[in-house]
Amino acid sequence: MQQLFYDLYGIQLATATRTGYNRIAFDTLASFEESVLSAVKTAAVKNLDETGFRVAGKTQWLHVASTKTATYYHISPKRKSLLDDLSGTVIHDHWKSYYNLGGVEHALCNQHHLHELKAITEHDKEPWAQAMTRLLRVALRCRHFNAHHAIPVARIKRLTNIYKKIIRDGLAYHETLPPLPCKGKQGRQPRRTGHNLLWRLFHYKQDVLRFLHDLAVPFTNNDAERDLRMMKCKQKYPVVFGPLKALNNLLVSEDLSVRSVNKD
Repeated sequence: MQQLFYDLYGIQLATATRTGYNRIAFDTLASFEESVLSAVKTAAVKNLDETGFRVAGKTQWLHVASTKTATYYHISPKRKSLLDDLSGTVIHDHWKSYYNLGGVEHALCNQHHLHELKAITEHDKEPWAQAMTRLLRVALRCRHFNAHHAIPVARIKRLTNIYKKIIRDGLAYHETLPPLPCKGKQGRQPRRTGHNLLWRLFHYKQDVLRFLHDLAVPFTNNDAERDLRMMKCKQKYPVVFGPLKALNNLLVSEDLSVRSVNKD
């Protein structure tokens, strides 16, 4: 709301004024909140993300579910408190609890994969990681080139075959490396970071490449991450949030401002 007033009128609102406006907005936007929740739940594609922060000295979790036209926030003391009754496709960063959601298909954020691959390329010098980076970037360019019509099946098949070959090469590379020492006598054999990523890319191939098959599915989860940026910016300040009710007021009013400013 502060950003909205500044953009429209060049006014910096005082904290007490913002709190009062948030309380009024919360009391008058109940039906709006319900309509946003319904729109997000039934949307064909939605982005999910979460972040933790302190409220009145206790850890709370802010969850966001967003589409191109709506953003819904909810808070909970439990990180695993996810929305239910979702349909369509959900895009997320492979936090495993998202895979407990029923009735949906999944797509993974490839921007996260690119970040992980960059670290493995630069720090661990694993050759397969650079090849996978190139493959994902080529696939994204292919998606951009075919933004308004389906990508040819032959092109998808070729990209998928290259994807699978890179994974085979990466797994073969890790077979040549000496095993990492076990931390305990009966612990599971630990894997290197790159090895874990390879197995994830192997087991979740369909979710990684879903953006090639469904043009409504984005390459990244940036929409949800952008909608969480408001809270992450507030975390930089030394004062934590006060009563939980005040935070609820803030979230509903921010729900309106995010939808109005970012998504029109």
